[in-house]
Amino acid sequence: MKDQALLTQIDFDRFPVWVRVQDYDRDEPWCEEATEQTYRPWTGPLPLEPTSQFCLVVLAASFRLSNGESLPGYFQPATEEWDRPLPPRKMKDGTFAKPLQWSARRGGTPLSILAIHSPAVFINDQAYDFHLRRDPERRKKSVLEFYTAIGKRPEEVFPVEFSADTGLFKGIVSGRLDGFFAFPLDKPFEIDDGASYLG
Repeated sequence: MKDQALLTQIDFDRFPVWVRVQDYDRDEPWCEEATEQTYRPWTGPLPLEPTSQFCLVVLAASFRLSNGESLPGYFQPATEEWDRPLPPRKMKDGTFAKPLQWSARRGGTPLSILAIHSPAVFINDQAYDFHLRRDPERRKKSVLEFYTAIGKRPEEVFPVEFSADTGLFKGIVSGRLDGFFAFPLDKPFEIDDGASYLG
């Protein structure tokens, strides 16, 4: 078992599919030791069948940069029903909240699937994600660290096409990044290639 943030390229070379322990091993004794971020290799049959609308699984993937270069990484696949409205939720006053789609709560765009995918690419054995941090200083630092590691300009990187082997998961196993992204709840979304931080 490993924390998702500690997964490495070697882990994905050995096991291309990792599942969240709290979702797949609820009845197992080791589940008590797991956090929300604890994953383990999937050793069952492939392609993995989703167990719910939001299936917390990560897959080995290939990332193709705009300059044609490919890098390894991983992302979370989505089910075909990822944007179906959730069932109504009972509120404290006894009324029921109107069911909303995932995308309706995150900028009203189908691009919000990126917040589910949460892609990360490996550069020199270090994983880099594409989330725009809320704090301006952390945002700038993470974007600059990415460009320093990859050694390329934004136009050489974006758009990025990413995909996993279709034999790994029954669902959506590919996507596209036009830049770093933020899809906060009930706020406008952002997609930015980070060029403004490079000077």
